Amino acid sequence: MHLMRTRLAGDTAVPNKVKYADVRPRPKPKSKERSKPQPLPGGFATVSTLSDTQTASVVGVFVALGAWSLLQGLTEPNALAAANSIPGLQLALGTGSAIYILRDRKKVGLGRAVAITGAGLLLGTLVGGAVQSWLHVEMLPLWVGWKGGRVEWRVGLVAGPEETGFGAYLRDLSVGVPTHGVPAPQTFEETSFEAYLRAAAFKSQDHAEAGSASGEAESAPPTARPVTIVFGTEYGFSKEIAERLADRLREAGEGYWPVVLDMADHAEGVPPLTKQQALAVVCSTQGDGVPPAEARGFCAWLASLEAAEFKGVPFSVCALGDTTYTHFCRCGRSIDAWLESAGGTRFAPRAEINREDYAAVDAWIDAVISSLGTLDLRTVEELEGSDALAFLSPELGSGQTKRKGWSRNRPYLATVSAVEGLCALRGPDDKNTVRVEISLGESGLQYLPGDALGVWPSNDPQALEDLVLALGAKGDLLVQVPKWHYTDPRLPEGATSMTLRDALTRCYDLRQPRTELFALLRDSLQGKPGCGTDGSSCGGDAADGSAACVVGCLADKLDLLAGFLGDAERAEAYLAPRHVIDVLADFRPARPRPADVLGTLRQLAPRLYSISSSQLEGAAGVQATVAVVRYESLGAERLGVASTDLAERLGPGAALPIYIHTNPDFRLPSDPSKPIVMVGPGTGLAPFRSFLMERRLLAKPSVGALGEALLFFGCRRRDQDYLYGSQLEAWAQEGSIQLFTAFSREDPEKKVYVQQRLVEAGAMVWAALQAGGHFYVCGDAAAMAGQVEEALLGVIAQHSARTPQEARQVLDGMTREGRYQRDVWF
Repeated sequence: MHLMRTRLAGDTAVPNKVKYADVRPRPKPKSKERSKPQPLPGGFATVSTLSDTQTASVVGVFVALGAWSLLQGLTEPNALAAANSIPGLQLALGTGSAIYILRDRKKVGLGRAVAITGAGLLLGTLVGGAVQSWLHVEMLPLWVGWKGGRVEWRVGLVAGPEETGFGAYLRDLSVGVPTHGVPAPQTFEETSFEAYLRAAAFKSQDHAEAGSASGEAESAPPTARPVTIVFGTEYGFSKEIAERLADRLREAGEGYWPVVLDMADHAEGVPPLTKQQALAVVCSTQGDGVPPAEARGFCAWLASLEAAEFKGVPFSVCALGDTTYTHFCRCGRSIDAWLESAGGTRFAPRAEINREDYAAVDAWIDAVISSLGTLDLRTVEELEGSDALAFLSPELGSGQTKRKGWSRNRPYLATVSAVEGLCALRGPDDKNTVRVEISLGESGLQYLPGDALGVWPSNDPQALEDLVLALGAKGDLLVQVPKWHYTDPRLPEGATSMTLRDALTRCYDLRQPRTELFALLRDSLQGKPGCGTDGSSCGGDAADGSAACVVGCLADKLDLLAGFLGDAERAEAYLAPRHVIDVLADFRPARPRPADVLGTLRQLAPRLYSISSSQLEGAAGVQATVAVVRYESLGAERLGVASTDLAERLGPGAALPIYIHTNPDFRLPSDPSKPIVMVGPGTGLAPFRSFLMERRLLAKPSVGALGEALLFFGCRRRDQDYLYGSQLEAWAQEGSIQLFTAFSREDPEKKVYVQQRLVEAGAMVWAALQAGGHFYVCGDAAAMAGQVEEALLGVIAQHSARTPQEARQVLDGMTREGRYQRDVWF
């Protein structure tokens, strides 16, 4: 539409176009001369002449610039890019309006020029303000630079009156830089505890597998003082402590150069370990006092050392365990004794850690660092040519000890073949169990009856989205890949960053956080406006603080947090029934930085499920029997992380990271003619299904007669959760097993359990044991396993005419001979 303006010429209104053409023609300027600006009312000069096409081009450039900035913010996983669109729109609309108005042929008054220009700027501000309100941040001036072959926009940011975690991420200009397929160097603000989560330099995936965890050989300066740290782990806690100690040593400022070794990488032993000038060992204990599965070779080598082989080597041991198990910290205690008997000298006392007692862990680390100061540690230059530098050599640090095949730290990305429900669900109290079949593809993975399937699960998508929302973050923000995360086949090789959504899905446990979260919440609440320390005022969105008081006065919450920070037992009792999102909800409106919250979360641990198949049946597949976990806590339904992932979210064709967890302490007799007695209620049946399938497939004339097999199985009702019932009864019918069942809920007047059936069949059980039979128990350690053991002691005493003490001696002898084996859990 053509815009027409008029001017009074006498009594006639003449359009501008006619006026300039016919009423008062302008003299044509001389060649090579620019027309002089004509004054506007108010003394302002016009801009040099621009044609309509030129003006539209200039305005179009600015509009395109703003549109590009907006498009960048909407399409890239970059928190900063979204903010860039705001000044881009302001710049495009405001400047474009000014240029369009202040043209040579548009002689307008100063007031109108300012008004129209201001309107353009206001429109840009309103649009930008709407986005700012959504982001909860305020903008400061924009600057443009050139970096890496692309225009780079940056904008200063300050928190709005209600700071959010996402706003904090926007203020950290290092977070969320797109990698575009190549891991970009990133700098993350370190927290007081989990600095290693955001270390500036991370090793590549391949280097991380090599076993030289802390430093590369060529980077150790001549003045560095090497300290060796060795860990053995089943679920990752020992590794976490080892890395924590290494970080503390680097921060100590004494020139320490920690080198972290995984026992799993050194199954044949490490002879140079006997020449180290300082050695710290962290190891957990599994099951009935045995080392972690992948650390057994190393521990066997250590136990075989002769006296004086560690002569003069200073060492300290951190033993991990669980007091609910009989053999608390046995492996760590054994390592401590082996090192001492081999001539080592203890430079810091052994620590025994119950479960995840971080206060005790920190106390041991403090003792190690303090005691190292009393040792005469030599530098790399002074150790030149010594075996003490063996772990800094390129050969040992870059591949010679690299594990081959698949493992806990390097899982195989398998494919789910089938998921089959095994229970009849008729009421809300009925529990479900599923059979999961997984294809091993071309992995070459092998297993034996008694082994377990290790599964790296994923968190419930809804739970993690709720947490992302509670953090005020965006799921596609980039965060650092944690050091302890397994070699993830779903990440690009060498990746150092992943999205927040993927990190919460695969790296972190969203349930009970660590107590360090309380300090973050306190610091966040202390920064809220209107927060009084004397309880006289509350803070919140409303002017009177009513919004905050709905969920409790800020001063009261600070008092509660102070109590938790000063009383570890009280803090653990509070956290026990809560998930991370529950804690965040309890302390609204606190909104700590998402990166800092990640530092307070436990790592997501793998789950172990007893294998319930035989590889003799099919080498390319493996089966597990999984009980689906659902329960209620604080009025909310809770889901088992791995069990619901396997049973309800994954289906045929889904990818699943797995590995085989060997269990050499739970094996069939080497002589198949020996009898076996198996007790496994519920999913405790799983390994015995594998046992029986293996034995049936081995039943050949060349093998000879198989020993008798007695199976004691228990569940609630035969019509609801009788796992593999038809298969078990078919095997019993053909004579492969003698089956004893206990259905605890069928008779409301009398509950029957497997231990009662064991006593009833005591004569048969004792006869099997007398014939050299093996006795196996699998399942719940809290009650069932202990009650079965008491029943077995009674059977031995009754049918062999022994006293209870003598019966115990018989059972202890069976344990030493490997004939009494348990696979139990709490």
